[in-house]
Amino acid sequence: MGLEVMDLESVGTELFGNYFIFENLGMSFIGLISVTAVCVFVLLANIIRRKISFFRRLLMPTAVIAGLLGLVVKEIVLAIWGFNIFSVDALGALIYHLLPVGFIALCLRERDNYSKDFNSGKIKMERVAASKSGSIIISYYLIQALIGIGITALLGFTLFGGRLFEEELNRATGIMLALGFGQGPQQANATGIIWDAAGHMRDWGPAAARNFGLTVAAMGFLWASIPGIVLVNYVARKKGIIRKRDEFQKTGDLPSYTIEEPNEVPLSESIDKFTLQACMVGGVYLLTIGVIIGIEILFRLSGVPFLIDLIPTFWGFAFMLAAAMAILVKTILRRLVKNGVMHRKYPNKYLMNRISGVSFDLAITASLFLVSVTTLGSLWIPILLMTTIGGIVTAVYLWIICPLIYKGYKDEAFLAFYGMSVGTIANGMILAREIDPDFQTPASDDLVLGSTAAIILGFPLLLLIAQAPRDGNLWWVTLVIFLYLLVLLGYILKDIIIKPKKSKTAK
Repeated sequence: MGLEVMDLESVGTELFGNYFIFENLGMSFIGLISVTAVCVFVLLANIIRRKISFFRRLLMPTAVIAGLLGLVVKEIVLAIWGFNIFSVDALGALIYHLLPVGFIALCLRERDNYSKDFNSGKIKMERVAASKSGSIIISYYLIQALIGIGITALLGFTLFGGRLFEEELNRATGIMLALGFGQGPQQANATGIIWDAAGHMRDWGPAAARNFGLTVAAMGFLWASIPGIVLVNYVARKKGIIRKRDEFQKTGDLPSYTIEEPNEVPLSESIDKFTLQACMVGGVYLLTIGVIIGIEILFRLSGVPFLIDLIPTFWGFAFMLAAAMAILVKTILRRLVKNGVMHRKYPNKYLMNRISGVSFDLAITASLFLVSVTTLGSLWIPILLMTTIGGIVTAVYLWIICPLIYKGYKDEAFLAFYGMSVGTIANGMILAREIDPDFQTPASDDLVLGSTAAIILGFPLLLLIAQAPRDGNLWWVTLVIFLYLLVLLGYILKDIIIKPKKSKTAK
């Protein structure tokens, strides 16, 4: 189907034999080269974005520029010399672990105190319930899944499977639109690995599902960047906002951040404050891994085939459990402070934001490195159809639903949820900040808390994703997705459809 791709270790061994340095240092050294290459390309992309105004005006995140730059270099080397300069396993592991780390950091921090008065007190805003924001997030997951399944099912009956292309296209492949767009490259990568191991896309190569999902995610970043900036400019003109073209503040100018809050641990005592933040995140992640291992042991001991089949899915959705563990730990820490057992607040919002920012930036860059342009072949047909239709429908859906739910800050909420719906939570924050630089509206708060609530609401998707690619399951999986979408839409719109009765007052 495509080029025969060699990795760096095999190339080095062929050139230098047993004396090749990787022979003794092992795969970990190759992985180190790949991870440090991610960092170098991020630095190069930062220089490009800083020096070229086109990229600043486009608001394309530095991580996306870095990823595309690395992708181009990788594909050129692959086309000329026939080997991949990056370790697929190392980058896949990096992406997998950074997503839980990013969500843990977001969930451990204390929520932002957004101003309830906006525009000199003319508009009062209240944050929407997390369950409703979470329902909106899951609803566009489901819409994207239905669009993707519809397109791949149609292509499977018309073009693929011997009619035009000999390779069989699994009809459930379209669900990758919800994973790549809605949940980002980390989940698309993890699910792709599971599908490849099960042979659901065996006609297209050993890593076809992973490449398919990562390419969908990469297209999502482009949708978040290019149409995203068009939407930002439209909203800014509508609201009369003059956006600053020079995004680089002078040293010491941090109007949007609170570095340290009262009763927190000092910046440096016997241990650095940032070290405490990193260790808290690491401790919660260890707890998460322990919980998943416990679930796997229980499921295997049960001997039930259905539960055993779910084990890889739980590992794939580790970030959801990680976020839940972080919320649990934060609740315990709050209780300890309230009861006087602890006298200081340990999580620092500013530093936790930095940890999550690093995690998402490196994960985005690494995920684009893993995209394989040359080996996808005719799979570009469903990818382009899915992402184009999916991007348009998602934007239209949020444009309709946000004014109905987010009173007083519909534009900020639309940009935040749009960025997340096609990219990641970081893309949503970037777009919302363009018209709400000081976070005066609860839009980003709704985004984070809604994502947390979506963990519970999205649990049924765990079961569906695991079952969808299996023979004969797609029809009932699609039906369940559609019915669940109707239930969520009913909950989201119930206050609008069923208006509360006005109390009678005496004249």
